Amino acid sequence: MSSYPEIEALNEIFIKHKVEIRFSTTDLLAGAKDYCAVNFKLEGKTFNFYVEDEYADIRYNYPLLNLCLVLRELEWFAQSDDYLEWSRDHHLDPDNKDVLAHFKNLGTVYTEVEEIIGEINSQISDWDFEMGSGASWELRKKGLT
Repeated sequence: MSSYPEIEALNEIFIKHKVEIRFSTTDLLAGAKDYCAVNFKLEGKTFNFYVEDEYADIRYNYPLLNLCLVLRELEWFAQSDDYLEWSRDHHLDPDNKDVLAHFKNLGTVYTEVEEIIGEINSQISDWDFEMGSGASWELRKKGLT
């Protein structure tokens, strides 16, 4: 399928766990244009939360790129030491009740998703994702076709 093992790993998760992903372009977290609501299904279990889409990747509507975005959101949650740090890092108002509810929901989603798929790993390095290189460029290219 691909010369990128990262993409192969995402595809494996996608197929094995019967992933379905639907983003909303109108339901945004606290009006933040980069935080879209997502309906994320794994093995028939549905999770609803928000995903940061800083680079407007959902416009490609490519399933493996969408999966990478969802997993990155969960990784960022797990890497944060606390709510204030997380909200600051994501340029969200920590006093906003919707932001706080989303953060709390991420904790539940993270735990349940991890129980289904094991270790949560978006596969693509932050460097490649942010620079649009390597496997992330390949995923974006596939979304263009």
